[in-house]
Amino acid sequence: MNLPGTFHFVRCCYCGTLYQWPRLPWQQLQRYYEGDYDSYVTALNDEKSLLRRLTRRIYTVKMRRFVEQFCSSGVLLDIGCGTGVFLEEMQMSRKWQLYGVEPTLSAATYVRERFSIPVINERVESAFLPDETFDVVTMWNVFEHLENPRLALQKIHRSLKTEGILIIAVPNYESLSRVIFGKYWCGWDLPRHLFVFPRAVLIWLLNQNGFRVLDSRCFIGSYALFNHSLSFLQQDLQGLAKILLQVTRKIVRSYVGRFGFYPFQRLVEFTGLASIAVWVFQKTEV
Repeated sequence: MNLPGTFHFVRCCYCGTLYQWPRLPWQQLQRYYEGDYDSYVTALNDEKSLLRRLTRRIYTVKMRRFVEQFCSSGVLLDIGCGTGVFLEEMQMSRKWQLYGVEPTLSAATYVRERFSIPVINERVESAFLPDETFDVVTMWNVFEHLENPRLALQKIHRSLKTEGILIIAVPNYESLSRVIFGKYWCGWDLPRHLFVFPRAVLIWLLNQNGFRVLDSRCFIGSYALFNHSLSFLQQDLQGLAKILLQVTRKIVRSYVGRFGFYPFQRLVEFTGLASIAVWVFQKTEV
């Protein structure tokens, strides 16, 4: 991110959770999010590039279809909704009553005004979530950012209807990219990612807070996150190595490179070794 600071993950000797220590207070951490929404990811219908519009639609349709395998319609809350990329897709299906939670004011305002979807402009830990209201709660690449994941899960559990569905997309600690890139793996993303959850730890944490596993798959973000890891590696290289990696990144990001990367992408997703894992949990009695 080219911002100052050295940050570390440590592992809990009791449960195995990886967490950032020491951790910046939210007032200082906010500067590492600055610029995320300066250039809005616009509504799909406002996207000028036909290719980009098609690519985005493929991405969001996959997300919607995945959700609707477990619940076909109802009331849905998207926590960390950003500028509403996922909510817009769900709105187009006309089967959902939609709500969002988003701590960044500019993004929350955009969703409210552009899509007329109610958004709570707070972090989920401090937001009011009504009891037994939602059929589905989603967190797409958000759970690892939370200051208090256990508190968030307790609030989500209360807000879900009986046997409601919770979908969480998180960095996949068991991914092949983590092994290949090591400290340059984009899943670390310090200091913004406060936690990284190995598979067994995530299941244990959710079980402890009243959820059981229904499914886990890898199907989003593989290509983009591979490029992010390459960019993190490039920052530390010098001389010829840096030039070679710049050339490699240009090839990977080209249409030909993306096409060539696709079989590898599908393989790592099929084997569960991609950088993002999407988990489906169902509410049970605590």
